[in-house]
Amino acid sequence: MRDLVDTIFGPFLGWLTMVYNRISSLSVPLARPLDLSDYFGYFAFLGPVWQTCITTIISLAVLYFLIYVVVNNIALLQKMKNLIKWW
Repeated sequence: MRDLVDTIFGPFLGWLTMVYNRISSLSVPLARPLDLSDYFGYFAFLGPVWQTCITTIISLAVLYFLIYVVVNNIALLQKMKNLIKWW
């Protein structure tokens, strides 16, 4: 009876073992900072001061946009909170 069960579930257990071995052998590469020169390389001819100014303006614009989205959706967040409280 044991041989019968092993022949039925053997391929499935082998597949699970293979998946486990592959998952356990995964590794995460070291973190690398985002190289903005790949995207803003066109501004390289302006000099380091102007590059800093432009990247600061773009960073502040992204931060402002995120804050704008959060502030405009506070009502939605409160509706969800009230929905969960009612439930």
